[in-house]
Amino acid sequence: MKIGVDIDNVLSNFNEILLEEFLNHDKKLRNTGIINNDVYITRGMFDWSEEELDEFYYNNIERIAKSLNVLENAPEYIRKLKEEGNEIYIISGRDNGEYSDPYKMTFDWLNKYNIVYDKVILTNAYNSLEKAKICLENDIDIMIDDSIRILIEVDNSGITALLMDTPYNRQENDLKRVHNWKEIYEFITSLKNKKII
Repeated sequence: MKIGVDIDNVLSNFNEILLEEFLNHDKKLRNTGIINNDVYITRGMFDWSEEELDEFYYNNIERIAKSLNVLENAPEYIRKLKEEGNEIYIISGRDNGEYSDPYKMTFDWLNKYNIVYDKVILTNAYNSLEKAKICLENDIDIMIDDSIRILIEVDNSGITALLMDTPYNRQENDLKRVHNWKEIYEFITSLKNKKII
């Protein structure tokens, strides 16, 4: 099987670190804290102006992305999947102008955490159709992502979509939801076993 794997919130703790960074900056800015828990970090969770939000985000996102930690057991289960004959395609929305060298940054991070892969493809995260197109072009069987809008397009393209659970995607009930890499591994293994039978 060819397995597509997003990085942020699927392999890394992106939301956790981003929220920490926003909370720390908010203390310096006005110290009003979270004003709306029901929205994504960059979409009105804090009482920042659009200019304040953009300035902080774009001036810090590369540093933040480089500092991310890997999610528990992700490297081990990816290695296991690869050893069992699956191909691992890292497909991440990092080629969108936010990073000075998105490929080098991504390769360095993957190597730091010993994440094995067959191919890395970076897309524009703001284009919800691009990942589905990449999945079709590369004959991806399963795509694991945390973005509802991206996975709806993937699912509509006939590709199995696994939604990694985050606080910001819990309103979605139609996609198959997973919570950790043990669940992902078990789902892929059971799917592979069904195809053999």
